[in-house]
Amino acid sequence: MNSRTLIVVGASTAIGFLGDVMTYSVAASKGAKFRFVVPKGKELGSVLFLGIVGGFIIDYAVKQIEQSLKTKQEKLLEALLGEEEKKLRTGKYKNKNPLEVIWV
Repeated sequence: MNSRTLIVVGASTAIGFLGDVMTYSVAASKGAKFRFVVPKGKELGSVLFLGIVGGFIIDYAVKQIEQSLKTKQEKLLEALLGEEEKKLRTGKYKNKNPLEVIWV
């Protein structure tokens, strides 16, 4: 799991949790003076679980949208970069340091 996914899931869980706490607090107040009430036990677990699942869904949707908006050149460059990273991992460039990059 990459850091971008962790950031998206964490942020959406935190924002969703805050919204759920506010909704839960309004329902718990029942017309009396408003006060923040944090769910406990199973309710807290289900709120956090749904926030995490929602975060993964949001992350997947954002990735799909970004992928669909990429130009042909960006996709080709991404494929080339993937090939070069694979060569680095498999050792084809072992003990070689590039001195310059030439764009043709």
